[in-house]
Amino acid sequence: MKNFTLIFLCSLVALFAKASQTPAQRDALPENNYATFFSEAYQEHPSIPKGILEAVAFTNTRFSHITSNEPESCTGMPRAYGVMGLVADGKNYFRNNLTLVSQLSGYTVDEIISSPKKNILAYAKAYRFLYNGFDSVDPNSAEGIVSILRSLSELPDNGTLGDNYAMNTHLFSVLSFLNDEKSSAKYKFPNYEINLGEIFGEENLKVLSSSYVTVSSEKISDKSGNNFRGGNLPVVQSPDYPPGLWAAAPSCNYTAGRSQAVSAVTIHTVQGSYAGCISWFQNCASNVAAHYVIRSSDGQVTQMVLESNTGYHVGSSNSFTIGIEHEGYVNNAAWYTTAMYTESAALVKDICNSGYGINPKRTGFWPWLASTYYNQSSIPGSCCTIKGHMHYPSQSHTDPGPNWNWDYFYKLVNEPAPAPTTLTAATGNFYDTGGAAGNYSDDERTVWVISPAAATSVTLTFSSFDLENTWDYIYVYDGTDVWAPLIGYYTGSTNPGTLVANSGSICVEFRSDCSTTAAGWNASWVSNATTVTPTNLTVNGIGCPNDGVTLTWQNSGANWFVDVSDDANFTYFWNKAVSNQTSTTCPGTFCLSGSPCNPPDYLGFQPQQTYYWRIWDGTSHTYGNAFTTPNCIYMQTTCSGNFDDTGGPSAAYSGNEDYTTIVQPAFATSVTMTFTSFDLELDYDSLWIYDGLPNSTLIGAYTGTASPGTITANTGIMSLRFKADPFVNNAGWTATWTCVSTTGINEQNNSNSVVIYPNPSNGEFTVYGLQSAAELLIYDVLGNKIFCKTVSGKQQALKLSKASRGIYFYRIENENGIIATGKLVIE
Repeated sequence: MKNFTLIFLCSLVALFAKASQTPAQRDALPENNYATFFSEAYQEHPSIPKGILEAVAFTNTRFSHITSNEPESCTGMPRAYGVMGLVADGKNYFRNNLTLVSQLSGYTVDEIISSPKKNILAYAKAYRFLYNGFDSVDPNSAEGIVSILRSLSELPDNGTLGDNYAMNTHLFSVLSFLNDEKSSAKYKFPNYEINLGEIFGEENLKVLSSSYVTVSSEKISDKSGNNFRGGNLPVVQSPDYPPGLWAAAPSCNYTAGRSQAVSAVTIHTVQGSYAGCISWFQNCASNVAAHYVIRSSDGQVTQMVLESNTGYHVGSSNSFTIGIEHEGYVNNAAWYTTAMYTESAALVKDICNSGYGINPKRTGFWPWLASTYYNQSSIPGSCCTIKGHMHYPSQSHTDPGPNWNWDYFYKLVNEPAPAPTTLTAATGNFYDTGGAAGNYSDDERTVWVISPAAATSVTLTFSSFDLENTWDYIYVYDGTDVWAPLIGYYTGSTNPGTLVANSGSICVEFRSDCSTTAAGWNASWVSNATTVTPTNLTVNGIGCPNDGVTLTWQNSGANWFVDVSDDANFTYFWNKAVSNQTSTTCPGTFCLSGSPCNPPDYLGFQPQQTYYWRIWDGTSHTYGNAFTTPNCIYMQTTCSGNFDDTGGPSAAYSGNEDYTTIVQPAFATSVTMTFTSFDLELDYDSLWIYDGLPNSTLIGAYTGTASPGTITANTGIMSLRFKADPFVNNAGWTATWTCVSTTGINEQNNSNSVVIYPNPSNGEFTVYGLQSAAELLIYDVLGNKIFCKTVSGKQQALKLSKASRGIYFYRIENENGIIATGKLVIE
């Protein structure tokens, strides 16, 4: 039905790849390819505050060297040149700041236009010239910087409200760049903290930073009613120039009313700055004005013409269109930010909802759209009503150009996407909306998601495929929605063949235009959706009760749980959902329900306790190896020190604690512990103190606030075991210890104090207190050596796997001789 010949099929993939930037890529600050020239400028003119030159270049050109090869603005706005964006011919409205910079710097106009380096150096020299001309104002102050920037700008500065607003919009962009921490870090200038409220006035600042601004003949305001009052200059209305209804311009820039009903939206690129466009639309001589202008950095929208009036922006199509200008240049994608796309799409959605009858599905989206211009073929208006200036007949402009992401814009305008039809079977058939034998419909946007349970891949195979060529498309994504990675897009009768989604889900989006349907497609899918069984269940990082344990496994799936219990039959257990995870860290305290928990819901790690665990994968249980927690014993071998609960001197201890501290200074004959505070949960949390190793002579058991006071272990060893339930945690205690020794302190600190515990044992024991590596040798009663191992560190667990019950003797020695000897009992 359409007389359209697509002549750019060979470039579709490259075009779409360019247009498929992620938000992070779109919003990345552009590279400054002229950093060396900026650095040279600051070296030549050290009085210029660093960052000022980059701020102007970023605001005006995004660090691009603009030449005469850049297409002219569709608005007729004066051309800017170079990295600094200087205007040679202001068309009797903008100031010729290129001429000014040339006069102040000594560089010729041609040098400034042709050379990026001289463009930057010339601007810097002009800035320095004005800087040196200040007498009463500090040129390094915000006021001084603003005055210089105002003098060097191309924007008119005649005091009218509209022009004042445009100038302040420009200054706001420059100063906001200087205040931006990301810009400071990337472009290596100081982190400024300019008070913008003082520069512009607080109410003006609200308007300058607002998301939506309306410019009228009498006021400039945002949606909250804040009015722009002219910044630092007085508001002067020209007595000889009666303002029009909008944009502070006469009606020569628009026509009141409409000769045709609104039925389309035109997307433009300014080919210049946001501030410059706002100013230019207020120039009667320009004879041009679009309805809206959008800022790149944050998507601010300024309305310039009422939608009910006819703006001058797209020639013979003005009468039925609403025009939206976007700050930037067509050849530089850096201007098209996520904020700009988002706010532009929101504006278009609002227009579509305003009763004009504009269907948002008729936003241009086709992959070839970015390269289709007036001199190739126009897009029929009836089937595409939201499109670029370049797509209207009888046009000589190419905006918004090849860098505008039409697919992304289409999705935003039509957000949210239609609720998808979700298919979860492991295999099945897949048809368009016309079914196996019928045609699909016009103006469709339909989404399907094929997501079989537990699948890691889905394969979609087309047995037939017939769409209206170049106008109707399917887009296929590797994931569960239209924002997932794109596998490809397809049109015409070329069969897509077999497509694979390795995420385990495949999303198919279909878009048709307003006329000419076709048979659609027949397809089928298969998946590797099978029952997933967990494997390689392992236990790692077993520590004392509060240290926990890490359980790991492979082959993770949906709806999985891990169970942990100290009961081998799992009559009660702790349970945690671990869908699509391959590990979980189990803390020292497990709680199933309630607050506080009550047995049997409560499961807490205890020292020297065996625990069992399993994975439930939705159909069955897979068991891991049981694990046993160690004895939690901490050795203290110095002759003096502090002894506080685990919360320290100022915080409460934790619940479910059970550990032992042994204080055994070398060569000590006694250990004295003095408690300066003591507060445990009465009858539920307790501290046992022994004269000797654990379970030897009990000095006392303490709970509540009955402090042990000062106590002495005359064996030279004091053991203290603390145990707390999981519920109430009090302040705990603070204490210090000292010892009486047969040798001096220095000798004690340099010696080893070695303990083997437990002794007697079942063959598993721990060597405590070694300060360096040593050999542990164990002999039976006949003098036969049955064990020899190098041990090191302050705590090392060992096991005599083949030793029978009985009495043995041990010796620990290093290169300096014997460190310790003793008897070892195996029960």
